[in-house]
Formats: sequence, structure tokens, C-alpha cells
Amino acid sequence: MPRWAERLAPFATLLACAAPLFVVTLNGWSSGVLFVASLLAILLLARGRLPPTPWRPGERHWLAACVLALLLPVLSVAAAASLRGDAYAAQFDAPARMLLGIPLLLLIARRRVDAATHLAWILPLSLLITLAWHVVGGQPARWQPARMTTSFADPLVFGYLALAFSMMCLMSLAPEDWRRGPDAGVFLRVIGVLLGIYLSVRSGSRSGWAAVPIVLAVWLHLVWGRRHWSASIAGWVLAVLAAVLAYLAVPTVHQRLGLGLHELLGYSWHGVAPDTSVGMRITFLRIAADLVAQHPWAGIGDIHRAAAGFTGAFGYASPEASAMAFRSAFHNQIVTNAVRSGIGGLLATTALLLVPLAACSRRLLAQGYRRNAAMGFAFFLTILVSSLSTEVVDLKYLASFYAAMAAVLCGAALAESHREDTPLSAS
Repeated sequence: MPRWAERLAPFATLLACAAPLFVVTLNGWSSGVLFVASLLAILLLARGRLPPTPWRPGERHWLAACVLALLLPVLSVAAAASLRGDAYAAQFDAPARMLLGIPLLLLIARRRVDAATHLAWILPLSLLITLAWHVVGGQPARWQPARMTTSFADPLVFGYLALAFSMMCLMSLAPEDWRRGPDAGVFLRVIGVLLGIYLSVRSGSRSGWAAVPIVLAVWLHLVWGRRHWSASIAGWVLAVLAAVLAYLAVPTVHQRLGLGLHELLGYSWHGVAPDTSVGMRITFLRIAADLVAQHPWAGIGDIHRAAAGFTGAFGYASPEASAMAFRSAFHNQIVTNAVRSGIGGLLATTALLLVPLAACSRRLLAQGYRRNAAMGFAFFLTILVSSLSTEVVDLKYLASFYAAMAAVLCGAALAESHREDTPLSAS
């Protein structure tokens, strides 16, 4: 391996791990990180003479599945656009960014990067920067005063990313950290857990909250319940009790969940549906189902451009709800891409969200497990749950961020290590 490659490779991998640092505070950060890190990865893979990696067949198959998951979004858009005869270039912007994650994924895997070591301090630092940014800059005028966010990040995005970072910090903690005596690193991660939850609650967003009891239960099982089944059951009980306590003790959580349940039960399936927060999301899904049934293979293409052709086409939706469905892209990532690109878009987006989650989850079932897999599980589960009520890879900076994190977390979790599997705390 040339000396220049030995010096450049650690910088490229550290840069990729730094994607969360300014993701909601510095516009263009995640895209810049992805572009530069991907170009460096391509250079290193092509000319760096990296040492070969002795992949086991199972790991090689999962690496191929992750590569395919990053490749499918742009292929599905291209196939649907070809069927429609649609050459509109902007529809490729976000999906094409997933392609840049592929060389980065291969580099992380071949270099056997322990991304969790970097993320353990990058994630809490990102949350601290976000809080400081908001304290100094104040609430942006374009958003409601009661819903904390930054200048260019929607409160939904702000909320679920803060929550995902919090859950990742939680997954990085283990009992051994406390037996050795809490150090600055452990204290920083604990701050990350609490601060991420605080920022998510302050955003006023419900997106991703359903992932919290699952992540908490899995974490309790990994660090406490693996030795005995009763401890595992106790962990799941504690996770449920924590969720109930949050509902009872945190006014924002109580208010938002209570309001959501009231709107769900009050939704009318006869006549024009009510324009409540939950009600409009149900209406969006009904509109999307009709559109997919009408255009199952080619989709309708760019939703904003196609909106004018469907004005007044849905009798159960108010004019405002119908307009917002196209303006807000249906508030569901899989549904949105099914409308855009038909069945191919549905399958591609499902694979993009599920394959990285599965790749990390399977490592949790091994005799030993690593922080990379555990933190990847927390991130991808939170993003998957959030995708059910909002878009997570539509905007260019979010697509860039997801591509970078998929490359970093899946590459680190799947890489064959030169040492035997070790417990979470020793990774």
C-alpha cells in the first residue's frame, strides 16, 4: 500500500464518520462530506493497492445486498422515467447520491474501520453544536416558535435525527463502562442520550418516537438480559414502563400522542375527510393508493410537476389536503416513491430502508456483538419508523446523509475484523 494511501485512507474514513457533525446546522455539509469522501474512496480503491479482505461467504452476500440497496433507487427512477418518456433531470438528484455511498461502503469494509469509536464522540458533539447553534441563532422565523429547529431543517427532520443520535449514543453504552469508572467519553455519551431526547421533544415531532421502546428493550437485552431469559423479559418490561412514564410525565409527549389518538379515532371515511394532522396523513395514503393503482409501473414522475393534472380528482380530500399531498410528498417515504416510480420505486425504497437495518441486526444475534452493529441498528430503526410519517431521503442533503451513514455503519458492521468478536463495550 503506497505511503500516500496510508495517510489518505484514515482521513477519508474519519470524514465519512463526521457526516452527523453539522447535518442540521451547516447547509451543504452532508452533501460535501459525501462527495469528497466518495471521491477519495474511489481513488483509494482504484490506486491505493488496499490489502485484500478475507470475506466469509455470508458476509460477502450481505455486502452485495447493501451495494444493491444503494443502487436500486436510481435504477427504479431510470426505469420508470423510461416508461413515461420523461427526461426531467432533477428526479435523479436524490437517488443518484446513493451511488456515491457504494465506494465509501467498500472502503470502510476493506479498511475494517471501527466507526463506533469515532461516532461515540461525534454524535454527542453534533447534538451540543445543534443546541448551541439554536441558542445563539434563535428560532428561525419560518417555523413555529414552539417547534425547535434550525434554519433549513424541517422540525420533523430535526426531531428524528436528534432522536436517532440519542439512541445511537445509548447503544454505545455498556455496564463495563461503569465498572471501569465513568470517564469523559462515557459522560459525553450520556449527555448525548439526554440531549438528543430533549431536542427531539422540543421539536414537537412524533416522527420516530415509536422506535424508542424497541431500541431501549434491545439495549437492555444486550447489556443485561443475554445471560438469563428472566432478565431479558425484565428489560422489555422496563422499556414499556419507560415509554408509559414519558407519556405521563412529559407534557409535550402526552399532548402530542393524545392529540394524535383523538385525530385517528375521529377520522371519517365518508364524505370529505377532516383536515387534522393525522387525518391528512390518512388522506394522503388514500390518494397515493389511487395513484399507484392508476400508474403501477411508470408512476407519475416528479410529484410537484404532476400535481396540476390531478386537481379535484379525489372526492374524499379537501382542496387543501389534495394540494398538500403533492406539496408535502404524502408524508411517507415508501409511498412517495411508489407514486413517483411505481412498483419499482416501492421495492427499491423498501430495500434501501430495510437491508441496512437487517445487515446490522443480524450481528446482534451473534455470540459476540459490536457497537457498530448496535449503533447501526438504532439509527436505521429510527429512520425506518420516521419514514412512515415523513420523508427521510427526498431532500438532497438527507439523501447524502443517509448514503454516508449507510456506508459507514454497514461497512463497519459487516467488515471482517482481525480480532475475534468481542462484547459491546470492548469494540
